[in-house]
Amino acid sequence: MKVKNGKVKLEKGDRRVGNFVYSREKAHVKLQDIGGLFSFRVSDGLLAGRMITEVLDDGGEAFLGNYAAVMYNTICCVPDVEFLTALQGAVRECLNRHKDLYGLKDDITDEEDAKILKEEVELAEAEEEVRKEEGLE
Repeated sequence: MKVKNGKVKLEKGDRRVGNFVYSREKAHVKLQDIGGLFSFRVSDGLLAGRMITEVLDDGGEAFLGNYAAVMYNTICCVPDVEFLTALQGAVRECLNRHKDLYGLKDDITDEEDAKILKEEVELAEAEEEVRKEEGLE
């Protein structure tokens, strides 16, 4: 998207929904407002990024407009503790409504929990080692 002489010019792969534009990038979907105050990217490696890409392909004007407005309002407001607590609660509720998408289980054994934790620690250590070897730390 470009704004020239006060007019919004969409580029290939852009989709305008109200005062927002979705743009497809190599591995992301970018959302921005036409006023240039707000933008963010979502990786298409995340479930949310894949869902947005699918909705962009299938229409979904109402969803895209609501998603953009909620993200704009969430990112652009000055949060207080009450807001952040309510937002975290809404996120938890959404995750619990869609456990199958995230691979969440109601109950896991202590053994499963220990295995997951061990794998995460090993992954973090491997990432740290690669960063050191690449001179990134």
